[in-house]
Amino acid sequence: MKGARYCLVAVLWLSLWMAGASGTDYPITITDSAGRDVTIPMPVERIIVLNSDAAEAVEILGASDRIVGVVDTIKKSGWYYPELEDCEVVGTWSEFDFEKIAEIALSGGDSIVPNMLVICYPSGTSGGKSYGVDAVEAGLAPFGGIAVVSLNLYKDQTIEGEMEILGEILGRDGEAQAFLDWRQEKREEVLDAVSGEPDPLVYFERTQPKGIGELKTNGASAEINDLISDAGGENIFGDISEESYTTDWESVISRSPEVILQASTAENLGWESGVSLQSIDLSKIRDEILDRPGAAAVPAIDQDRVWIIYRNILYGLDSVVGMTCMAKLFHPEADLDPDGVYQEYLEMKGLTFSGDRTLVYPQMGA
Repeated sequence: MKGARYCLVAVLWLSLWMAGASGTDYPITITDSAGRDVTIPMPVERIIVLNSDAAEAVEILGASDRIVGVVDTIKKSGWYYPELEDCEVVGTWSEFDFEKIAEIALSGGDSIVPNMLVICYPSGTSGGKSYGVDAVEAGLAPFGGIAVVSLNLYKDQTIEGEMEILGEILGRDGEAQAFLDWRQEKREEVLDAVSGEPDPLVYFERTQPKGIGELKTNGASAEINDLISDAGGENIFGDISEESYTTDWESVISRSPEVILQASTAENLGWESGVSLQSIDLSKIRDEILDRPGAAAVPAIDQDRVWIIYRNILYGLDSVVGMTCMAKLFHPEADLDPDGVYQEYLEMKGLTFSGDRTLVYPQMGA
């Protein structure tokens, strides 16, 4: 009897939405980033995002009001996702509460109306457990009626196709194309600005190290390698095939980098410019690099071209901001405005990049 009620409710909802839908005939079927064919039976009115990249993409498409569930990392970053502060929490970034998701899907009723979508990564493991689409599908299988789509939304090579898919699912094709056009325009501005200029040798340090014998960097298959290249630089470890690579300071010295970048996070949009507690901490991080053994022999240190760069702009939908920022560091004479590009991006999310913030330390031009 319960199954019959579910079918009846689903049919009624489908008929109502089909009657009100404009420009899209449902059901629609898409192929997601895991190669799965997923059918969306009716317009998506409720969304649960299981990672921050999905949340950001939905915001960029102007559909954040449809998000009803998030993971705890999004909730903890309320300064970046203020519109999602009232959403239900459905787990952590790597472990999801499937019963909570089903409860949201039921929305107080006894049958799930299939107008809800869960967005997750295609793959990923933590502590030996998957948090990819295989785990999400298995966790939601007992409840039925909940569509699951897997999208990366952080890899430069696939962002275009994935945003087009998400735009189609949400009925936001125009918004998706507008964003992709903007992104391509900013990329072309950088490529034009650095065209014909010599590529400085760049050492990128993914995080503050525990010791100089175990430095984390990236090789040729990493997104950051392509970002450095597009920005008019050359990754000194671009001859290493691995995406993630562990090296030591002596190896870095032997490759004579002309620019050194170390990525760092912040609990806000960049860091306070000028003298502050943040700048004191950043100065200590930078000084650790400058004081490493044999530092004087490294061109980047000798020429004072060592920066700490805001990690958030290097990966995902706003990586074109990181590309612009890197290009300006590599080629100071280039007519580029990283802060302006970031402001344009944040406006799509309803945020503002304050003039008293900086994306790099020391601040460009300081």
